[in-house]
Amino acid sequence: MKVITRVNAVPLWRVSPDGLEPVHAQKFSVETDLEDMVESAPDVLGEKLLVIGRQVTTPLGRVLDLLALDENASTKVIELKRDRAKDDAVGQLVAYGAWAATLGRAELERIFSDYSMQRRAVAGTPPGLNEAFFEVFGVALPPRVNQTQTLTLVARTIDAATLGAVRFMRDRDLPISVHLVGSYSARGETWVTCTEWIDLDPARDRPISLRAQFQELHVATVAAVEQGTSQLLVQLRKQQPRRTGHERPFFRKGTHGDILCFALLYMPRFTTAYVPYSLLDALYDWWVDEQAALGVERVKPAHNFPHQLAIAIELAGGWRKERKYWDEDPSLVNERLRFLVRQWILPSRGQLLRGYARN
Repeated sequence: MKVITRVNAVPLWRVSPDGLEPVHAQKFSVETDLEDMVESAPDVLGEKLLVIGRQVTTPLGRVLDLLALDENASTKVIELKRDRAKDDAVGQLVAYGAWAATLGRAELERIFSDYSMQRRAVAGTPPGLNEAFFEVFGVALPPRVNQTQTLTLVARTIDAATLGAVRFMRDRDLPISVHLVGSYSARGETWVTCTEWIDLDPARDRPISLRAQFQELHVATVAAVEQGTSQLLVQLRKQQPRRTGHERPFFRKGTHGDILCFALLYMPRFTTAYVPYSLLDALYDWWVDEQAALGVERVKPAHNFPHQLAIAIELAGGWRKERKYWDEDPSLVNERLRFLVRQWILPSRGQLLRGYARN
């Protein structure tokens, strides 16, 4: 059976006065050594994580190595192998992931409470999940947790059968990652490396994953809206008065194209009869960050954003400005777009809101 030893195939060398000295690879003596390493520094897996459980026993009696939350409060299931990972490890991960998908907020808080009591040698009451989440990510734990689950396999080496199982899952858009770790020693010191395995096999003609297709569709949609935005702005500039005194603030700002593009892109996608301004404000902030991740710079003015947004929505058509009390509109409770905005929370009954209603 072919075994992949990518990490250990690249030797380390130490620079000394006598020249280069080889740093010898070594195995982890016990699996708990690897668990200790990842638990103490989960960032080694390439993202910020909050570990909420170790050696977690599932209802079926199986024991999960590590359970963590990412910045979106979604669970990450981590299985560790101190030596070689075999294909049955992928099956274990799938079983753990299926169990993790059933965990609600109360179960996650209970798991973290048990973990804190066992692992944190502090005086008094250990911090709760909300407190720990804010400490790691700098934001409050969102109202909706564990919306998705990701699987992570960590091992020193991995065989070809296991990689085949991982490829099979990825081709079906199941989120699984593989990290190869190495331990090296020289002159009484120990170094550890951790490398994520990326499938770069050009011989495999895999179909584009569903997630990649959505990404391409999203980019194409924004590009089409951008083109329509540019054409609309040209027409508006031709129609606006020549005198500066008659120009509206919307047309004097360099951000008007971004705001108009946002309104044309998202206002038609709301299915509710009434959209609070606070939701649009938070959604625009999310859009700016999302576009930055794609390499596109969007600008939100520090002042006058509400007025510019109102003009853009008016130009988008179909909406009128309205001030009303929140009446727990059931359609907005189920509005999917608001799930993109973690920091926006449903208003309380009777709360006065500014917003937009359909014509």
